[in-house]
Amino acid sequence: LPISFAENPAIWGDDYNIPESGNGVPDLLDEIKWGMDWLIKMQEADGSVLSIVGVGHASPPSAATGQSLYGPANTSATLAAAAAFAFGAKVFGGRSATAAYGADLQVRAEKAWIWAVANPAVLFRNNDAAYGSSGLGAGQQEVDDYGRLSLKLAAAVYLFDLTGKAAYQTFLTGNYSQSHLILWAYATPFEPGLQQ
Repeated sequence: LPISFAENPAIWGDDYNIPESGNGVPDLLDEIKWGMDWLIKMQEADGSVLSIVGVGHASPPSAATGQSLYGPANTSATLAAAAAFAFGAKVFGGRSATAAYGADLQVRAEKAWIWAVANPAVLFRNNDAAYGSSGLGAGQQEVDDYGRLSLKLAAAVYLFDLTGKAAYQTFLTGNYSQSHLILWAYATPFEPGLQQ
């Protein structure tokens, strides 16, 4: 959704009849901010990001009384969050009404990057007895080495676009050729985010 907004911000109104309508911020950004606020809650003070949360369920969600269980921070979640924060910083930072929020997202993106670079292979597998996580979340959130490389490439792209800092460009220049798009010389339908 942030990409849809960034590609054509003029089409998104502030009048979709949500509680935030009429606040001077396009409603799509209000909805994206709600998700970003959750991601912010998943980030630890050192920049790492918790891997997963399994929440108690109810309808409406605010009526849930069961406990929420969290997986520890891991490299893949931290890299994914670094990319999301960096792209969000660009989108939110480009508007006067949300500039401070965008600046905070940039700080969070760079802290996440620093932690992930210092901790390149911290793994946590949810729904895995060996990790003591049976029943935590749906599916498997952890990725392999290529998955972490892909997440790091995406984060570096967004961080370089946002900041222009050489460290991100250096990582990209040294590693982009390892992406499947370049290695295989064709686009795969399973990696649209990285290919974009």
